[in-house]
Amino acid sequence: MWTQAADMTPSATPPRFDLVLVGGGHAHVTVLYAFGMRPEPGVRLTLIARELDAPYSGMLPGLIAGHYSHEQCHINLVRLARFAGARLIHGSVTGVDRAARRVLIADRPALGFDLLSIDIGITPDLSAIAGAADHALAVKPISELSPKWLALAAAAAAPGGPRRFAVAGGGAAGFELVHALAHRFRNHGGQPSFTLIAGGDLLSAVNPLARRLARASLKAGGIDLIEGDPLVAVSAQAATLASGRSLPAGAVMIATGAAAAPWFKASGLSTDTAGFLSVRATLQLRDDDDIFAAGDCAHVIDHPRERSGVYAVRQGPPLAENLRRRARGEPAVPFTPQKQALLLLATGAQHAIAARGALAVQGRWVWRWKDRIDQEFVQRFNEAPVMTGIEEADLRCGGCAAKIGPVTLSAALTRLDPSHRPEDAAIFGGGKNLRLETADYFRAFWPEPFVFGEIAAVHAMSDIHAMGGTPEHALAIAVLAHARPRLAGEDLFQLLSGARRAFDAEGVRLAGGHSSEGAELSAGFTVSGAVAASALRAKGGARAGDVLLLTKPLGTGLLFAAEMRGRLSAAALIEVLAGMRRSNGAAARLLGAHGASAMTDVTGFGLAGHLIEMLEASGAGARIGASRLPAYRDAWALARAGIASSLLPENLSLQHKVALDAGLGPEVLALAFDPQTAGGLLAALAPENAEACLKALQQGAAPDAAIIGEIVAGQAMLSIGP
Repeated sequence: MWTQAADMTPSATPPRFDLVLVGGGHAHVTVLYAFGMRPEPGVRLTLIARELDAPYSGMLPGLIAGHYSHEQCHINLVRLARFAGARLIHGSVTGVDRAARRVLIADRPALGFDLLSIDIGITPDLSAIAGAADHALAVKPISELSPKWLALAAAAAAPGGPRRFAVAGGGAAGFELVHALAHRFRNHGGQPSFTLIAGGDLLSAVNPLARRLARASLKAGGIDLIEGDPLVAVSAQAATLASGRSLPAGAVMIATGAAAAPWFKASGLSTDTAGFLSVRATLQLRDDDDIFAAGDCAHVIDHPRERSGVYAVRQGPPLAENLRRRARGEPAVPFTPQKQALLLLATGAQHAIAARGALAVQGRWVWRWKDRIDQEFVQRFNEAPVMTGIEEADLRCGGCAAKIGPVTLSAALTRLDPSHRPEDAAIFGGGKNLRLETADYFRAFWPEPFVFGEIAAVHAMSDIHAMGGTPEHALAIAVLAHARPRLAGEDLFQLLSGARRAFDAEGVRLAGGHSSEGAELSAGFTVSGAVAASALRAKGGARAGDVLLLTKPLGTGLLFAAEMRGRLSAAALIEVLAGMRRSNGAAARLLGAHGASAMTDVTGFGLAGHLIEMLEASGAGARIGASRLPAYRDAWALARAGIASSLLPENLSLQHKVALDAGLGPEVLALAFDPQTAGGLLAALAPENAEACLKALQQGAAPDAAIIGEIVAGQAMLSIGP
């Protein structure tokens, strides 16, 4: 059963085109910045990226050498997407359906497009090096280098860690990496050794003077150089060369052997003989005007160049312009890249070599020059003015942070029904079996419909779970932003697909609903379920001495408030979305099995607000510890920085019912009253059952579950200590 309605007041420029960017490579970050600076009317932008911190290849040797932090050499795609007005999908593309005009994405439905651009870099080709997949660290793709490097650095810093290092690759990447390793580990003790293995000549693409300077720098750095003898095998403690020579090596990095993504050919996209996307000078595929490609994954037929970050960066502006032109129905303009690029080679100790054409120079001043160019490139994107033209007071949160405040809601409901007592779901029927009904609806806090739909469904079912019930059926209410019919249909499909994923996992049938057009994406669900009267859990029932257990971390409201301001890290976004997508069903069943005496879900009024409801219904008080509260990554730091949801001031209208120990800062109340979307369950349990329940929860249903305090005798007040 589906019904429809139409809001007859369309937005000023409803989207006409879906432009999908696959990958956060150097060219695409420039496209995002360009569209943020000058949005293209009618174009809806979506970025699909496997990593949400995009590394800048020119600074990764500096990261390894210890000159830069992770943040200094990575571009925050969460912030950049917000600046560009782009939807962001954290996922891996597995193919393209050219006929249907859809991008295939792992573990989620395909996404439709009108225009598509691909900039995903390259993958390592380790097929010619036996044992490399198990015993070596491949530099490519650079988006995966940082976590691997951190593991190697930790191992090398430990007693008994690797002390003999080898880098395979005689190009610029291999040269810079071996220098970076030598600078980082030369003083770690144990007489470390460093070897650069070049299958051919060192830096064969640069001029003779630059090569002489490079060889001299290796010698001065105590780095052995082997030329013309490629690496053919790697074991846990050795590197074997084509000549049969074996080198002791506890750590091997490989900066050679690039390959294209296999799905290019499998999707029928035009490629060169090596499998890289074959594009014209306009950066359009050889045989498809609506699919573009740039960076290392593409081969420009008319202007072949070596794979280098310099050329990828230079492709950004013409790619952005040609995507605009294609969306307008105008012909794309050919782009001719420079024939010679400036090559800046870092040699570890804040010293560098510059080469272009037949010229080469070196010195600390060259490194300072390179450092300034690199840092300015990254800062340009990381410091984009996300809130330009928006007043702080105008930022309104979505999700459960868009609810009416607790005092306002209670006053309205009391006027309507003085006997009203809030429960998570309405209860119908009598006898041994009861029916539960609930409804939830809110504005999108995250603009991508699939994930939003999944989280909205998880959130809606939580009321049934919190009362010990089993959700059975759901009806949807979906409001879609004004767009042409195909784009609106794509949004509805993605939204309901996300919801179906959450509902299917709990055995809930999505039976129908109602759809409408409006100014922005919003969605909600009514959910019905059943519960045995003996299994019913309510907010009342907590007893003095009971232990309070919380199943999910806190902080969703302030984290998405930070995202609106461009202040959310990629790691924090990944963590919070994963937590919000986790159903409370399994956790509720475990809490029930361990005899929970009272239970509620933590949503818009925050932990403190919903705990106060529990205390008032139970006629008791509670004491919790601030240090015991589980919180999502960065939540405490953002709270201390004053980041807050727009609902927080209304939630704090209940703070007169909270006693905060001396010495605790305002961030404690900010987190305790932070409105949660798809938050966890809060339960009271007998102390003899609490530890066993906690252990069971942490084994899978609620890995972040924590005991946060206890119920105490007395009036319905909440006390928060250290």
